[in-house]
Amino acid sequence: MENSWKIIKECKFSNMNECVESLLKKNYKVSHWIKDIAKRTKTDLESIKFPIILTRIKVSELGIKSATTLKTIYNLLEKENFKLINPLIAINLRFYYDEQPKGEWLRFAVPFNSMIDSDGVPHLPKLGHGLGMYFLETYWSYPDAIFYPHGEFVVQKNSDI
Repeated sequence: MENSWKIIKECKFSNMNECVESLLKKNYKVSHWIKDIAKRTKTDLESIKFPIILTRIKVSELGIKSATTLKTIYNLLEKENFKLINPLIAINLRFYYDEQPKGEWLRFAVPFNSMIDSDGVPHLPKLGHGLGMYFLETYWSYPDAIFYPHGEFVVQKNSDI
C-alpha cells in the first residue's frame, strides 16, 4: 500500500480551465461535466505544496470487505495518513498517465464539494483508456456513494510523515 505511483513536481496551469483547454488541444477526451466544473472552479495554486507523491490504493487495502460509502473510505484514508488530492492536480494527471491499460478506469480521491457542476452535483475525476482514446471523466462524489473492495483510488501520500 505504501508504494509511490507518480511524483508531480510542478503544475504548468494556474487553474482547471487552462488545464482542460490544453487537454482538449492534445486530443484527450474530456467529459462535458469536467469542462463545466473547470470553468466554475477556482484554484489556489500557491496552497499546493510540491512535490506531490501519489499512490494507488484499493478499497480492500483499507480493510473493506464489502460495499461501503465514499465517506467511510475517506475517513479510513485519513486514519492511514493519506491526503485527498487537489482537483487541479487530479485532472492534470491525464498528461502523466498515457501508459494506462485499456479498460482501466482510475478514480481520484478529491475533497468533497471541490468539484461541483452547474447543476450542483459533486464529482470526482476518473481517468480511462479505451477505444484507442484516453478519457477524463467524472463519478459522483456524494458521501453516501457506494464503492466496492476491488475499486481503486489515487491518493496523496502525506509528506509530513
